Amino acid sequence: MPLYLRKKTVEKKPNLQEKIVGRTTSVVHLTHNDLDAAGSDAICRMAFGPEILTLFSSVNRFGWFVGQVGGCNGKGDRLIISDLGYQKGIEDQIRKAHAAGWKIEWYDHHKWTEEEKERVLPFVVSLTVDTSVCATGVVCASFAKGNTAAAEVARVVCDYDLWKHEDPRSAVLGIVTSKREYLELIRDKLSKGIIIDDEVSRIFAGIEREKNACMKKSIRHAKVFRGQYVIAVMPAYGYPSETAAEARKELGCDMELLVFDTGKFSLRSVAPVSHLIARQFNGGGHPNASGGSFAYGWKEKWMLKLFGRVACAKKFVEAAETL
Repeated sequence: MPLYLRKKTVEKKPNLQEKIVGRTTSVVHLTHNDLDAAGSDAICRMAFGPEILTLFSSVNRFGWFVGQVGGCNGKGDRLIISDLGYQKGIEDQIRKAHAAGWKIEWYDHHKWTEEEKERVLPFVVSLTVDTSVCATGVVCASFAKGNTAAAEVARVVCDYDLWKHEDPRSAVLGIVTSKREYLELIRDKLSKGIIIDDEVSRIFAGIEREKNACMKKSIRHAKVFRGQYVIAVMPAYGYPSETAAEARKELGCDMELLVFDTGKFSLRSVAPVSHLIARQFNGGGHPNASGGSFAYGWKEKWMLKLFGRVACAKKFVEAAETL
């Protein structure tokens, strides 16, 4: 007698546009993918409820995400954008999202020129930019005035994002959210007013060991260039903010360039010029912290991966010295 096995059916997960179309909320939140984004989303959830649809985006995929949202009928719903700054040409995607019926509100803390604001303003309900605080602080001031739990979340997140380092809890959260798989976990805790608990502390302890090894490896390969700035150029193996801070102490530099084997880089500087340099390499960010990318081919990628050698270092130094 033949034996028939029932074929196991695998449930297909909805793609992004299917999630947007099938949303059960009138609020979609498009934000970055770091601690500041988690804090911003936590406060949005305090204000609008946990059922809002959140889209975490890297800087490089921002335009793609806006395009995906703009490809769906907005039906007059709110699209809240936070912790993602202006990018060249992004107004085209914003215009399409506006035309699709989305009511767009943008809350940011990156530097904008007046010209950039003017390009976006015709298509948004509001544009709020405040460079004195982190994005979580901007969102808190807009949606959660008088909420003490939200204010505490914003204070701790800004402590890390603005490099104040006055509250040791902020460093713990920053390191834990550097692992993408813990972003929603921290977001959910912050939305309940929980900053640190035993679970977060255990996760941090495990990551801390890995982080220390990565920092030592980066700094061991560092090359220092001395000119107008003392620039430390090194490969990145993770934890760019923490590695930059440690390199600054050990090497006496005032600018740190950490490059990943993909060609993407993270830049930190004492002088408020980081974003100006990054813009020359397909990036941007804050005056003291930014990111960009070099056009690495297979050779440059493998030289960094195998030997810790950073290609385009001299080109970067020249750009920094000629500001």
